[in-house]
Amino acid sequence: MSALLASGLAACSGSENSSSSANPNAEPAKAGSPTEISVLIGKSEIISQFEEMVEHYNTSQDQVNVSIISLGNQNAFDKMTTLYASNNAPTITMMGSEYESMHDKLLDLSDQPWVPHVMKGSLDYVTDGSQIKGMPVSVEAFGLMYNKKVLDQASGGDFDPASIKTQDQLKSLMDNITSSGAAEGAIHISPMDWSLGAHYTNIFFTDQSSDRDQRHKFLDDLKKGTVNLSENKVFSGWMNTLDLMKAYNINKSSPLSPVYDDGPTALATGQVGLWFMGNWAYPQIQELDPEGQYGFLPVPISNNAEDYGNSEISVGVPSYWVVDAEQSTTDQQKAAKEFLNWMISSEDGQDYYVNKLNFLSVFDNFTAEPADSLSQSVLSYMKSGNTLEWMNTYYPADAFPAMGTSMQKYLADKINKSELVKEFEAYWIKKGSN
Repeated sequence: MSALLASGLAACSGSENSSSSANPNAEPAKAGSPTEISVLIGKSEIISQFEEMVEHYNTSQDQVNVSIISLGNQNAFDKMTTLYASNNAPTITMMGSEYESMHDKLLDLSDQPWVPHVMKGSLDYVTDGSQIKGMPVSVEAFGLMYNKKVLDQASGGDFDPASIKTQDQLKSLMDNITSSGAAEGAIHISPMDWSLGAHYTNIFFTDQSSDRDQRHKFLDDLKKGTVNLSENKVFSGWMNTLDLMKAYNINKSSPLSPVYDDGPTALATGQVGLWFMGNWAYPQIQELDPEGQYGFLPVPISNNAEDYGNSEISVGVPSYWVVDAEQSTTDQQKAAKEFLNWMISSEDGQDYYVNKLNFLSVFDNFTAEPADSLSQSVLSYMKSGNTLEWMNTYYPADAFPAMGTSMQKYLADKINKSELVKEFEAYWIKKGSN
């Protein structure tokens, strides 16, 4: 992973030194006033919890005042671009794939005390030469989330997630959910392009091989036009599982109608037993069902339980906290570092981080432990090594909207399987020719 990222970063790296100085024209804080800093956060699902944490921080000291910038109706990259163009860059930004376009504007954080405590490999993406330009936000995971109460009823006892490792086992489970009356429907599918195009597609890339080089070669070969997806065993299995989910989708008569908020409601209220989504959804689920038990199942792509991917879920670090180096003052940059360190090192900050924001720490010195069942499920996959790479980190910026649109058409029966294959192959070959 680091080799590919290193080459990508080197290609767009303009100046290592450009990120080391603050804006000399920025207005300094007035004497006796707290240093004002801002945070741009793109996770709307945790914005209220983050606001609560910031309010606590602001009232706990008088040296720094943090304000929050929400995305509004813009995507993260457009919002960042707009703010930089208007000389109003946020002091701190939660950044994902936008990093490759923005990294020259960011501060070196390699001297920060959290650096030696970060999970191995999680800084590769934000390492720029000798500089480290991002602090991992959290570990995230996605797969088939389940409501244990529903699955207990469907299975007639204490549901064991290890019992689902094949497509036939998944089909049997979904049959039981509906036939037992445990839920109105078996599964909820969120039709957003990022869920389908970034997360669900991740599975057919990463399941190609347990060998990192081989699965990245598959992605490269797809760009070269040397892959025939219709003859690819993993892709065919992945499509068969999509067809299974499509057949049991509670919204199959109108598959594109649900909005994101329908997902946590459907799972937490027991309308369905399964939802393809990630652990970032837990705060909303918890609000609706604070005593409920939840967990993850893999997305099996074959009927051989031993096949790679049938026992694993996708786990990775999708986003980083970064600090502006171009438009912020030295005092603001110092305050930003203090706030970030407070979040991950103070007792109060760790409590918010783990128990309110439901972030899974990537640091080995955290004392706060997540107590919720969904986080425990993710940790169990991590401890057993049953995790899949987030290959979507290596997608071009327009890949998930493009593939997501094709998948939306497939879900709505606007195109068939061969047309989906043609659209996927055409997209990747076009990327390879650019």
